Amino acid sequence: MQLKEVAIHQFEQAQQMLEIQRNAYAVEAELLGFDEIPARYETIDVIQNLPGTSYGLYIEERLIGFVTVEASEKTVEITKLCIDPTYFRARLATTLLEHILSIHKGKLIYVHTGKHNGPAKRLYTKLGFEPSAEFEPEHGVTLIRYTHTS
Repeated sequence: MQLKEVAIHQFEQAQQMLEIQRNAYAVEAELLGFDEIPARYETIDVIQNLPGTSYGLYIEERLIGFVTVEASEKTVEITKLCIDPTYFRARLATTLLEHILSIHKGKLIYVHTGKHNGPAKRLYTKLGFEPSAEFEPEHGVTLIRYTHTS
């Protein structure tokens, strides 16, 4: 397995990201009981124009999971963390998050997840993230912001 930056401007790479994203967010939509997660309906054009940097895990040339971050001088927002559902529970999300934590030491890192997404909440807590805010962007959907300071 190889971890490297994803070349999102290459159509094939963006297409692989989009497929993983749609499948991963379909699972999260079921966990949350909310089918309208915007990322489920993004297009290849949106993926190819994502701000920030994306890092992926590959088996040979096949992308199996990725994380996208937007970093500034003092903060890092994890905007996407998607794993091919075939590889759930294989520690891929942990590997990607540990990479982000290692390259952004000393910064405030934050991420959002659904209040009812137990697997994500356990993962963030295990890696030292702490819940710091809760809000309802749409009626019936509550998100939690987790923050990590290293």
